[in-house]
Amino acid sequence: MRYATPDDYRAYFTERDAVSVSAPWHSDKADDERIAYHLRAASSRIDAYIGARYRLPLAQVPHALRDYCCDIARYLLTGNEHTCNEVIRLRYEDAISWLKLVASGKAGIGSNPENGSTVDASAPTVEFYSGGDDLWSRDRTGGGAY
Repeated sequence: MRYATPDDYRAYFTERDAVSVSAPWHSDKADDERIAYHLRAASSRIDAYIGARYRLPLAQVPHALRDYCCDIARYLLTGNEHTCNEVIRLRYEDAISWLKLVASGKAGIGSNPENGSTVDASAPTVEFYSGGDDLWSRDRTGGGAY
């Protein structure tokens, strides 16, 4: 699921910030494709955390997820041509810390009833089936260890 768009990124930060982290050196215009790519990467990271507790995809994107998606994408946008500063790194670390709290059940994504319920941790999520003749049964191994 995608939690933010390049327009959300600009609204959350500024146009100047979008240019500073995405534009090639020879340009003074933000690279929307690059921003969108990193927003998708950030959304995938978010899904990895919240998917442990919430049914995905969410019906609506809570504001906190949109904002943290922008923080994570901003961090991912820095590195090669664009320098990561202390503020960008701290905001990224804050986002990941919050996502870890959500995954552990110590925080929620917001009170949005349209997003459905949390995933019941006691519910079976993996099912195992036997294919018939068990290759490693006691009868086949002569009662020995596997």
